[in-house]
Formats: sequence, structure tokens, C-alpha cells
Amino acid sequence: MKGIAFNAISRVLVVGLQLINIKLYTHFLSADQLGFSFFLLTISYSANALLFVPVDYYQQAKLAEIMSKSGGLRPFLRFNGALAAYYFAFFLLVIFGCMMIRPDYAVYIAIVWVFAFFLYLVQVLRNVFNNLEFRGFVSVSFIQEAVIKVLVFYGLVSCLKADESLLILAWLISLILSAIYLVYKAYKIKIFSGSNVPLIVAKDVYNFSYPFSIGAVCNWLQLQGYRLILVPLGFTEEVGVFATLSSVGSAAISAVSLIYSQQFTPLIYKTAGEFTARYLQGAIAVLIGVALASFGVGEFVVKILTNSNFEPHWKLLLFGVLTDGSNLIIGALIIHTTLVGNTKKIILFSLLGLLVMEISFGYLYWVSKISLTTVGVPLLVSQWMVVFFMYLNFVCGKKHANNESIEYKNS
Repeated sequence: MKGIAFNAISRVLVVGLQLINIKLYTHFLSADQLGFSFFLLTISYSANALLFVPVDYYQQAKLAEIMSKSGGLRPFLRFNGALAAYYFAFFLLVIFGCMMIRPDYAVYIAIVWVFAFFLYLVQVLRNVFNNLEFRGFVSVSFIQEAVIKVLVFYGLVSCLKADESLLILAWLISLILSAIYLVYKAYKIKIFSGSNVPLIVAKDVYNFSYPFSIGAVCNWLQLQGYRLILVPLGFTEEVGVFATLSSVGSAAISAVSLIYSQQFTPLIYKTAGEFTARYLQGAIAVLIGVALASFGVGEFVVKILTNSNFEPHWKLLLFGVLTDGSNLIIGALIIHTTLVGNTKKIILFSLLGLLVMEISFGYLYWVSKISLTTVGVPLLVSQWMVVFFMYLNFVCGKKHANNESIEYKNS
């Protein structure tokens, strides 16, 4: 009970700090600059979608097995060391090529490339701690990251001319310091102890992860691809306004979602998927509650946090709540799918989401209806189509498993 209370309090603090961060960057940066910042962050996340997120799914699924065989997670350390070496070797080649062709872009590429790696490092450590039930470390790291984001960004814009790169640089510094804290805690409690036997084989990682890789790339393009399309087309300001307001809603749902998932996601792993149905019931209740609360106080919150350019569009924050909130459901269904060994189905669901998004955007473009108020519609429709079909697959899988169990007992 004490752990739940601490996690809840920490998430309230984090949300408050995230809102302060939004207040700061909407004050110091224009909508155009914010649009370009989100554009760069989207490019950065391509590495996570293609490589890091799938690898993390593999590691979390193999966590208990590796711990039992080696007495610790030293094989994880060995594998991630090799992964980092290959990643940064390729990074140096990219930077060198960029400096030869467009040296003015080299700084941006360097920041987003390093950002992607430290985002992965922090996330994988948080997932390990959470699944090993060291949730207090995870909560502290979130508070730490949020505080550093605010302080560093304010310090940078106070000393330097405010631009889009300073926002990402501040977030990168916060990730690096959070990573240092998490690594220190990992060594202190000797998580990386045990034998150094190479239990993680690259071929096994690839065979397990490539469906997730395809799925993560599709999800990345589905939910963030609009930035890659609209910014080059000249809709930078619209992207800045939409992404900022939807991030307010995302902050609200993410806070509650993280508390919920921290407490109950490990139970899905422990019960080999038996807890999934109960998890989904609670997740839907969480999403509806946050959506209603956001609708009630959203206008007031946006007025406090932003300026006159954002206030008329306050309802856009609901796109952040409903779109990102669906990830609470999708994440559980993905974990359940991995546990029952149907990872290739993830590809189909991800392709479906991307296809629905493309068709929706294509229709809006065809009828000349792309605007600030319609940008979020394809994202929301495509995301909930994925939820619907993944849930349908989950229900069918449960019925099939129950029928097999009955037949086995009768025989």
C-alpha cells in the first residue's frame, strides 16, 4: 500500500513538472519552433521504433529466464554493450556523411541520434526495475527527469537564444542524468551480477523482435508520421499547436496510466496472461475517468499553461488523452500476445493501424479538409481500430484456449 501511495504521489509531481515544462516552452518558443522540435523528436524516435523498442520487448520477456540461468542480468549488460557499440559506430558514419553534404544539419542529427539511445537506456532500466518490483527507483527517476527538464531548459534559454534545439538538448541532458541514477542503483543492488555466459543470441533476438520492429515502425508512422509530412509541407505552426495541446492530454493520461501499469503489468507476466482480462477492465475505467476529467478542466488548464495562440483550440488535448490512453490497452494486449507466442500477429495489427491512418489522411487531403481541428482524427480513428481488432483477437484466443482445455478434460 505504501508503494502504491509513493508511486501515485510521484506521478502527481511529475505531471505538475511536465505542465511547468509546457508553460516554459510555450512562453519561450513560437509555435513554428515547437513544430520543428516535435519534427526532430519524431525523427529521433525512428531508431527506437526500428531497433530499441523490439529489443526491449525481448529482454523483458526473457527477464525471469535469464535471472534463473545466470543468477543476474550480466548477459543483458554484455548484449547491450555490443548493441551500443554497433549503434554509435553507425552514428559516426551518419554524422560524417552529413558533415560532408549538409554540415548545418549535423548538430540536429547528433542530438536526435544520442537522444534515441538514452531514451532506450532509461526505458529498459525502468522496465527491468518495474518487473523486478523495484518500483520506487522508477518513480524517483521520473521525478528526477522532470525536474532536470525544467531546470536545464530554463537555464539554457536564460543564457542562450531560445530555439528548437535547446528544448531537445534539455530533454537529452535529463535523460543522461536519469540513466546515470538508474545504472548506479542497478549496480548497487547487484542486478548485473551473475555469470557472464552469453545467453542472449543475436539470431534469437532478431527472430523474436522483428515483428515488434515492424509493428513499432508502423505505430511510429501511424501516430507521429503527420509531423514528418506536414512540417515539410509548411504546416509547422499547426503541428506545433496540435502537438503541444495533445501533449497536455498525454501528460494527464500518462500519469495515471503509469501508476496503473506499474502495479498491474507484472501480474500479466506472472500469471502468463491470466490477469489480462481484469487488467483491461481497469484500463478502460482509467481511460474514461481521465477523459471526463480532462473535458471538465481542460479549458482552464490550457489557459493557465499556454498563451492566446493555443487557448481557442483547448479541446485538442482530448486527442492526447484518447490516443495515448489507448496505449494502456494496446500495451497489455501486446504483452499477452508475446506470452502466448503469437508475435507475428502484431505485424497485422500494426499494418492495419497505419493503413487506416493513411486512408483517413488521404481522404482529408482529397476533400481539402486538413486543418488544425482535423489533424488528430486519423490518429484517433486508426488507434482505436487497432484496439478493436487486438481485443477481438484476444477474446477469440481465450475462447479457443478454453475449448481446448474442455476437450482435454473430456478426453
